[in-house]
Amino acid sequence: MKRIRIFTLCCLLQAVVATSWSAPVPVLQPQEKWLAVASTKDIDTAKGIANYYAWKGARVMAAKEGWLAVVLGPFKAETVDQVKAMEPNLAEDLPKDALLSSGSKYLEQVWYQVPLDGSSGPLSEYAPNKPAHFSSGNLSVDVTVSGDEDNPGPTAIKSTQNGQTTFTFSTPADFAITGSNAGLLRLDPTTDDPQVVVTRFTGGAHCCTMTWIITKPKGAASWTMIEGQMLDGGGYSYEDVDGDGTLEMVNVDNSFLYAFESYAGSFSVQRYNQLRGGGISDITNTPAMRPFLKQQLAWLDFNAKLHPEIWKANGFLAAWVANKNILGEGEEAWSKMEKNFETDNSFGPQECTSGQKVEDCPFENLKPIPFPRGLAQFLQDKDYGPLPAAAQALLK
Repeated sequence: MKRIRIFTLCCLLQAVVATSWSAPVPVLQPQEKWLAVASTKDIDTAKGIANYYAWKGARVMAAKEGWLAVVLGPFKAETVDQVKAMEPNLAEDLPKDALLSSGSKYLEQVWYQVPLDGSSGPLSEYAPNKPAHFSSGNLSVDVTVSGDEDNPGPTAIKSTQNGQTTFTFSTPADFAITGSNAGLLRLDPTTDDPQVVVTRFTGGAHCCTMTWIITKPKGAASWTMIEGQMLDGGGYSYEDVDGDGTLEMVNVDNSFLYAFESYAGSFSVQRYNQLRGGGISDITNTPAMRPFLKQQLAWLDFNAKLHPEIWKANGFLAAWVANKNILGEGEEAWSKMEKNFETDNSFGPQECTSGQKVEDCPFENLKPIPFPRGLAQFLQDKDYGPLPAAAQALLK
């Protein structure tokens, strides 16, 4: 089975990633064992592999001499084959070196990826017959939508404070009811009040959630509504990734979708965003996000360990090289890509041999751009760090 990055991230972005930190090793019941799927001495690598099993839940256990074990379970089983028989959905996603452990050498649980439940996380659903109400201190917010499921109207957001109307906003009406969620979230630590977050789904295959954020920047006289990105699947997730007490906005970089492979064959990289004042800024390239980029890379590397055929897939290689390059490991990644990419894959960027714009080019004059050159241009355009020397040479 080829596990697709996009599918996993779309599921992951439906909820805040719930984690638990240092704790005693849970006591096993008679006949129970842990299923160890990986070992490493790097905590970010361990977390990245644990995130691969976000749907199942995984723990990182500290062992002797600085080793960390990524484990699933516990299971009442004597062999790994018995676990596979009990968990057929897990069977194809286990490494060949997985083993059962009594846990006698584990010193403490240092991290736990709580199984995701598919909910919308910190946001609540609203519908024509189901308005949403939120409050914080003396701020009260009502979110409603007119019409019905077949003909939904715009979303209306109204707030009162100390009995006085503080703002009224509305979204466009040309959206589906599915994926309509709202909530009060603390996204900007400089504001007196939390932010109102509202989403609507566009409908259609592989698309798309729109997000609006209503905020009153510090020192501003009034509230303002900011439009976020139109994003595949469930849109943003909200997680305090840097531990400052406010939530960051995390999204899949949608520019990878269809860029070098079909939707089903596309892999991607997560981007990290902050709301400050009246705008959203991308903080992916900042030092504080480096541990999370390392976790993403560990996810991709572990995926390739389980499914080595994807080293030959341009969709995977694009995301892997981008992630490596932004971490400063681009030269090594570029060299491996050049030895593995699909030369006969015509899916991807094109150029017009007659000099016209691609969108105006006659079909017979369209020519695929070689994958390395297309990837070099992509990495440069999308701000994935300084290009490796070999990639720079292709753009001269």
